[in-house]
Amino acid sequence: MLAIFLCFFFALASAYPARGPCTGDCWTHDPSLIRRVSDGTYFRFSTGTGVNTMTSPSLTGPWVDVGPAMPDGSIIRVDGVDSKNIWAPDVHYQDGLYYMYYVLSKLGTQNSEIGVATSPTMEPKSWTDHGIVGIPANSAYNRIDPNWIEVDGKQYLQFGSYWQGLFQIPMESPLHVESGSPHQLALNSSLNHRIEAPFLYQHDSYYYLFYSGGIAGSYTATSPPPGEEYRIDVCRSSSATGEFVDQTGKSCRESGGTLILASHDQVYAPGGQGILDDEDLGPILYYHYYSLTAKQSGGTGIDGYLYGWNELDFSTGWPVVKAV
Repeated sequence: MLAIFLCFFFALASAYPARGPCTGDCWTHDPSLIRRVSDGTYFRFSTGTGVNTMTSPSLTGPWVDVGPAMPDGSIIRVDGVDSKNIWAPDVHYQDGLYYMYYVLSKLGTQNSEIGVATSPTMEPKSWTDHGIVGIPANSAYNRIDPNWIEVDGKQYLQFGSYWQGLFQIPMESPLHVESGSPHQLALNSSLNHRIEAPFLYQHDSYYYLFYSGGIAGSYTATSPPPGEEYRIDVCRSSSATGEFVDQTGKSCRESGGTLILASHDQVYAPGGQGILDDEDLGPILYYHYYSLTAKQSGGTGIDGYLYGWNELDFSTGWPVVKAV
């Protein structure tokens, strides 16, 4: 099995350019990357106790852990979940405030809630927690992995993981969704519907739905089977609300998806992605990945996750990762 994996992995090794460099503390899991308006400082938020917060003067570092954004945890209460164990932050700037959507969830269940907090600076302990955004519970979806976008003055929240895939709901304000039911954006009908972490991004006249497919986890030396690990796919639409299709024209709601980034070199199982419009480099795909060295040594749990990034080229109408 190991020989098969190594042959498969080495075949992919030359398929993608090298990731961008990182110095300092490069640990991350489900990152959200944003640059502060006032001074240009980069902030990287990620899953962790109170939301892990890293800062840097540049994309490359040196990154420094400055402590949890919300050290006291969330005001939301979810049965069986530590309110300080906060997942998958998504941060944006709007009208003088930074908004952070976040998740409390019991792993492998639909016992989940999405909340929102605001801050004028993004500094640790500066966040005001506003609690749940109000997405109604439903057996069709899991309320995790939030992502915000504004289109022509209208705000939307994307979310979802496994079950019936990825969904979208309009918002009445940055703090609360509109009443009504979310609609489906994407579904992978194979296996147990391994699709999550939607990120909707506008470039020119298209809206690109990036998402993570495959198996996410703290990997070991023997699992999952080669090719079934995390990866980053994309579909696009001329409308922010769909219909999203892949490069062959197949619907994203019918297991469509164009591969953007998969395992290569030391990058194993990239996912949990987002896009940053960097004023110097343009569109940046950022993500977490698992160290291949850590995986081959038997896995190191959550400590094996690292921050990766690449520039994106949209010249063909479809995003392609570029060498730095």
